[in-house]
Amino acid sequence: MTLQMKLLAGSAAVVVIAAGILGVVRMRQQPRFPYMTRALPEADYAAMAAKPGWRAEHLAVAPGIQLRGLVREPAAPGRPWVLFFNGNSPNMLREGQQFIDALCASQGWGGVVWAYRGYDSSDGTPDASVFVDDGLKAYSALLAASGASAQSVHIVGFSMGTGVAAAVTARAGQNAPGSLTLLAPMTTLYHGERAQLFLHRHETLKWLPQITSPVLVIHGNDDTTLPVENSRTVAAVLGSRGSLLELPGIGHIDLPTAPAAQDALRAFIAKHSAGAAAPQ
Repeated sequence: MTLQMKLLAGSAAVVVIAAGILGVVRMRQQPRFPYMTRALPEADYAAMAAKPGWRAEHLAVAPGIQLRGLVREPAAPGRPWVLFFNGNSPNMLREGQQFIDALCASQGWGGVVWAYRGYDSSDGTPDASVFVDDGLKAYSALLAASGASAQSVHIVGFSMGTGVAAAVTARAGQNAPGSLTLLAPMTTLYHGERAQLFLHRHETLKWLPQITSPVLVIHGNDDTTLPVENSRTVAAVLGSRGSLLELPGIGHIDLPTAPAAQDALRAFIAKHSAGAAAPQ
């Protein structure tokens, strides 16, 4: 190799290294959070599953990997189902159950929430890519077990869960759900431990062009965790396929069970599901 070729090779290596360092720096400047996983005692899980109308479920998503879930049956066959993908929380199933009860109990709708890998003693470890794959399996399992039509299933995602909800809706193809609701959506988030070099990238925007279901986007104007500008960006990408509702005085954690958000979501589901009664 000539001296000139060695110099060119060395320069190329420097450029690659510099680009890699710049990429890591930029990634670390993006919103990033640790995964808020914890062990859920069996007694606590059993107590949640024993609440009236609820039962425990397990979903095998890979060899040796099962997710813990909670299922609320609808009051009658043909009623709508809500599949909820929660955000990054150490109380994933408990919060999901509270959200579904608040939304569905008065309507007689069914609801399902799963704990992602590593959360609430589900097997495995958190990872953005497996969350999406597992979410699609959860959606397919709901359709198969309930016998419900895709049109009667409504997917709702909150915070980190909006990426999973959007991905499942986009990848469902001809079995797209009756609707999708994104509560306080992120555009791009990074999750991982402080010492972790390459963080997990969670995305919502990249799935939006493939979504054919009607979409409702709801965000609180007092959200200091994920700013309302995220929802404005999501709504702009969706265009006529989506609608945006901004709620004044509501922060991040309070949004899913805020009465105004719940009322809007009930009306949206009723509008897009033949099996839904008018919200009471």
